[in-house]
Amino acid sequence: MLYWYAMLRLSRFLVLGCSLLSFLLCSVPYAQGQSLYEDITHAFLPDDITYVMAGEIRVPIFESPSALPISRGAAIILADASPTGLSIGDARHLASLLNEKGWHAVVSPVSFTLEEEPDLPVDEAIHPKSDSRLQRQSYVSSSQHLTILINALNTHLESHQGFRMNIAYGMQAAQLLDLGSKGIIPSPDTLVAITPFWPNADINRGVPEFIAGTEFPVLDLSINDTNTWASQTETKRKQLAITSLKLHYRQQSLSTHNSTFGLMDNENSAKIQLIAGSVLGWAQHLGW
Repeated sequence: MLYWYAMLRLSRFLVLGCSLLSFLLCSVPYAQGQSLYEDITHAFLPDDITYVMAGEIRVPIFESPSALPISRGAAIILADASPTGLSIGDARHLASLLNEKGWHAVVSPVSFTLEEEPDLPVDEAIHPKSDSRLQRQSYVSSSQHLTILINALNTHLESHQGFRMNIAYGMQAAQLLDLGSKGIIPSPDTLVAITPFWPNADINRGVPEFIAGTEFPVLDLSINDTNTWASQTETKRKQLAITSLKLHYRQQSLSTHNSTFGLMDNENSAKIQLIAGSVLGWAQHLGW
C-alpha cells in the first residue's frame, strides 16, 4: 500500500516538474494573450513585476532604473517566447547593460494571437515562428494588441525625461516599423529593429517599405542567418532606405550564437553583449 502511494506521489511530482520545465525552456504558442502574461506573473515574485493595462489585459513588465544620476531617457524592450528571439531573460540582461549607461528600461513581454490555416489538422500545428506558410500569426489582431500595449507603456513612462528608444525583435520589430511608418503609434526617438520579419510572404515583402516610410532613426540589426524570412529582405531593406533618402539609418550584421529561451536573466549571453554594444554605439552616433 505504501509502495503504490509513494509511486502516485512521485508521478504527480514528475508531471508538475515536466510542466514547469517545458514552460521555462520551451516556446509555447499561446492561443490567448492572457496565457503568457498569467504564466509570467506566477513565475516571478510580486516585487519583481510591475503591471500596465493594455486595454482589458493586465501585462506584467520588468522595470529597472538608470544606474547614473542623470538619465539619458527610457528604453522599451519587447520580449517574446521564441527560442531564437529576444527572451525575457535576454531582454532583462540587455536592460541591465543599458541601465549602466544611463537608460531607464522597461521589459515587456508580447503575446500574439495564433491564426491557423483552415486545412491544417490541429495535431500537425507547428510553432508560429517556424519558417512555414502552413501557419501564420494574425497580423491585424496582433497589431491592435501591440498598439494598445505600446501606448500603455508610453503612458507609464511619461514621468521619465529624455529620449525614447524602442527595441524589438522579429515579428514585433516588423509590426513596430509598420505601425510607426503609418503614424498609428507615437514615434520614438529611435527604433532598434533586430532581424525584422513576418512569416507571411506578402507582409514580409513590405518590411523594407515600412523602414523607408518611418520618420524616426532606425538601427537595423541582423544576427547571423537566424531566420530565412528576415534574410530574404535584408539587402532590400538597406537598398530602399538609401534610395528613399532616409536619414539616420544603419544596418549592421552581428555574428553570434543564439541563447536558449529562458525567463531568468542570462548574464553570459554573447548575443546580448553585441546587441547592447550596437545600441549604445547607435545612441552615441545620434548624439545622445
